[in-house]
Amino acid sequence: MQDAQLGNFGLLLLALIANLSLFGLKKLDSSRLFRTAPACEAPRWTGISVLLALVAFLLFPGIIMGILEESWDTGLYSSEIQPRASSVTGGYLLGGGLIAFLIWYFVVVGLRQSPATLGLRGASLTNLLPVVLVYVFFIVPLGLCAHLWTELIEYLGYESMPQEVVKMFGDAVARGDPLELSLLVFNAVILAPLWEELLYRGFFFGLLKSRWGVFPALVFSSAVFSFSHFSLAAFLPLFVVGMAVGYVYYRTRSLYFAIFFHALFNGLSMAVQFILVGS
Repeated sequence: MQDAQLGNFGLLLLALIANLSLFGLKKLDSSRLFRTAPACEAPRWTGISVLLALVAFLLFPGIIMGILEESWDTGLYSSEIQPRASSVTGGYLLGGGLIAFLIWYFVVVGLRQSPATLGLRGASLTNLLPVVLVYVFFIVPLGLCAHLWTELIEYLGYESMPQEVVKMFGDAVARGDPLELSLLVFNAVILAPLWEELLYRGFFFGLLKSRWGVFPALVFSSAVFSFSHFSLAAFLPLFVVGMAVGYVYYRTRSLYFAIFFHALFNGLSMAVQFILVGS
């Protein structure tokens, strides 16, 4: 009984902090801290090209992962998981990188549009402060959403399973394998932010915003971003992450700040997992 009361009190406290955080986000949005880059020409690519890119991004890295996993000489590794970590990173590096390059080539060379149309342009470094503040303000509402979402899916009888990459990282931490850890950190903090932000924010959100407006574009692109991770347990949390990253991109008009935010989130999440599992 006492544990339940403490749990309810903690949940209420989390909800209170989340409300204060949302108030902080609202104040930040109305402030002049963001230095938005100038507007550029509207995207000339179509929904079909975005759909093809999304499907290719979901399929191609996985195909390369499978090929690499079959071809690794497992005798080179000290544990069975190392070939898997190498395959995941290699598949994402080659497959995701190829799709990202094709998107850039299609827009810049094929359509003769400026890279700025994809958000590939600089913006004032003073945006670092509000971007970090967005992270600070959104992290508690994210935690509350994640907790309530987990409770809901377990109440409905579904098992709350972590993403495969998250599970792999936890296993690597438990074993203390530096090669696995390095590969998975490189994948999550460098590769994923680069490729995913170009696709989901620069290419996908950019087109939706030009046709539907900001909020519908944020919601739909975030939902697709979350769904593409194929994790029921992570669906709502990743949707919130997508909304936050999309907001950062919208306010700065620079994909580099969206990449930074994504990398910051993944990096700190892995650091927390490292501390919790390691202890």
